[in-house]
Amino acid sequence: MRAVDPSSFEPDTYIAAVPHQVSSDAGGETVILNLETGQYHGLESVGSRAWSLLAEGTTVARIHAVLCQEFDVDADTCRDDLMHLLRDLAERGLVEVRDAPAS
Repeated sequence: MRAVDPSSFEPDTYIAAVPHQVSSDAGGETVILNLETGQYHGLESVGSRAWSLLAEGTTVARIHAVLCQEFDVDADTCRDDLMHLLRDLAERGLVEVRDAPAS
C-alpha cells in the first residue's frame, strides 16, 4: 500500500478499496462505512459500479473502460467524472494505491 496522491492517478494506477471499510448495496446505491472515522458515504449507480470494481482492486483504465461500456457516456466525460470520484474517495480515505498482483 502507498499513500494516495489523487493528482497522480494514471490509467495504469492499481487502486483498491481500503480494508478498513464495509459497504453494502442499498437498492442500486452503495453505502460505505469508513471504520476508522465512523463516517458513512453514499454512491449512486455509476459510482456504485466503480466501487464494485474497486472492491476487487483494479486499474483506473479498467474502471474507465467498464463504465464507458456499461453506461451511456462519452469517454472524456467518463474520465473526468471518474477522476473526480477517485479523488473524492481518496480524500475520504476509502481507496489506496497498491502494487498490481503478479500475473
